[in-house]
Order: sequence, then C-alpha cells, then structure tokens
Amino acid sequence: MKTKNKAHNKLICSGTGLIALDVVISIDPDKPTQFFAGGSCGNVLTILAYMGWDSYPIARLSNNTATELLMQDMSKWNVKESLLTFTQDGSTPVIIHRILKDKNGLSKHRFEFRNPEDGKYLPSYKPCLSKSVQSILELGPTPSVFYFDRINRAALDLAKAYKKNGALIFFEPSSIKDEKGFKKCLEVADIVKFSEDRIPDYSSIFIDCQVPLEIRTLGEKGLKYRRTGDSNWSEVKGYSITNVVDTAGAGDWCTAGILSSILSYNYSIESISKNQLEKALKWGQVLSAMNCTFEGARGLMYNISYKELFAKIENAIINKTNTVSPIVKHSVKPEIPLKPIKISSLFANVQ
Repeated sequence: MKTKNKAHNKLICSGTGLIALDVVISIDPDKPTQFFAGGSCGNVLTILAYMGWDSYPIARLSNNTATELLMQDMSKWNVKESLLTFTQDGSTPVIIHRILKDKNGLSKHRFEFRNPEDGKYLPSYKPCLSKSVQSILELGPTPSVFYFDRINRAALDLAKAYKKNGALIFFEPSSIKDEKGFKKCLEVADIVKFSEDRIPDYSSIFIDCQVPLEIRTLGEKGLKYRRTGDSNWSEVKGYSITNVVDTAGAGDWCTAGILSSILSYNYSIESISKNQLEKALKWGQVLSAMNCTFEGARGLMYNISYKELFAKIENAIINKTNTVSPIVKHSVKPEIPLKPIKISSLFANVQ
C-alpha cells in the first residue's frame, strides 16, 4: 500500500477519537493550572502539526469555554479546524491530569474524570455521527494517514473510505470492550498499536490477525512488533532518561514519531525493510522519553523547535545508546496568560 499526498505535497493526517481539554495540575502548588488540547487523537494530530504536517481532527465538540481553551492551544500549532463542529449537542471531554509523587519520591500522574469542585462527572466523549461521514469526506482533503482511537460506525466508515483513496490507516485502541467492532477495525487497519497494560490478552483473542503491522508497547521496557507472516514478536528496547517529571503522553509521541518517520520517507508498510521499520520505532521511543521531562502530555513541543529536536533524535539513534539527554527548557511559543479558572466555568456556552 503506497501512500500519496493529494494536496500541495504536504503530509496530511485526519483523525477522530478522543479530543479533550487537559486540565494539568502541577505538583508545585504555586504553579497555576494549565489547559492544553489532549486526548490520544488530539495529542497525535497536534504533535504531527508541530512536525510540519497538515492535521485535520474530526470531532463533535460543544460550544463552551472548554472548547475555546482547547482551540486556543491547537491554533498555536496550526491544527486545522474545518472538520470540527461546535454545537450544543456535542461534547468536549475534560480530563483532570494531576501530577504527583509516589511514596519513593518518583513522579507519577493520575487522570481524574470527576470535577474536584463538586464531585460530578466531567463531560465525556461523543463520537461523530455516521450521517456526517459523507460531508466530512467532501470537506476534507484526502489524508496520507487516517488515525482513530475509538470504535464507532463513523470512524470505521471513514477508515474504509480513506483507505480506498490510498491513506494508511492507524488504529490505536485503548481497550477491547467491543470485540466485534474491534475485529472490524483490525480488518481495515494497516497499523494497530496498543498498550500491553491496557490490552494484555490481545494475542490470545486475535490469533489470526492479518494487520500488516502490529505494535505492542511495554512502557519503559520498549515495544514489540509483528508483521504479517511473522510467527513471533520482535523486540525494540526503549530509551531511558533522567529527571522524569510526567510520563503522560509518551504513547502519543511514540505514535507521531513512528508515523512521521515512515511517511516522511514515503515507505509503504508492506515493503519497508526491517532496519527502516526499527529506526521508525526508535524515533517514536526517543520522543516518548524526551517528553517525560516536561509537565503535560505534549510539554516537549513548547520547549524546543522541531528542527532542533530532529537533530537530537538522529544523534540518539546514530549513537546506538538507550539513554537520551534531557532537553534544556525554553519556550518557543508565547504562552497565553491564564487567570485562575474554576472547572465548573468551563462548561459555560460561548456566545
């Protein structure tokens, strides 16, 4: 399957799934709450935009303050909003991302789905409606990659349509709650990537999987991958880094790094060599490690330009070391000053 760019020779990613507002609460009590675009789909597409891609998220969002803050962040990175809708019957998920220390003083994070002010559940994900698929296909460009992380009819219909037009289909599930739907997604996917922690029984359930590339992530231990026809999984060791602050978003950086490495060289999944593929997987893992020294799921991109980062990744891979140096912190994008905001006020409609 050869991918082709259909517009102005730029790599294009469309994607649907979890796009949320991350409310990042630092371990430092004097640091103000930060608001970032988040969710797996939101992070992957925003990272790709930072890398120079045209990114088109597809979502049915609410028209409230949470969405306004989410879009302020995405617009910094030139993420396209033409395939987003903002209506009263939409939903903008809000996730509390709290950074903590464990009993040994090591950094950890916790995702919370209740409002800490009143204990009520925060808004959750709503999929795009299947009746909107045709208009999405007509409005948006043909992507190089279609990414999705949630199982629903609209996502599957979009994946099938984009695949017919030459797009690479990347499926990143978070669970196997819908086993029948999961199998349908595997039938259309070119790459499936999942966390061993979240889906430990993948191999026993999907014994005859025919996805061209399967990627199983193992946290700090690295990842394993398997291609069509392989009887065993191959291992690629992870990269370690000192001064870990927050491991959230590591998987999203890994995904974006893999996609950018594969597509930038116009490789196809079927014909890419073992060395080329493993270099792409290492790209993703280096990015994962580097982002862990910043708060937030995408803290890395606010502290170094992609041009500078590209050179550091190449150096880490060429040197064949499994340790990478932390990035010196500096801002490359002006921060939007944020006054203290109550979580409840995020749900107020925007006129």
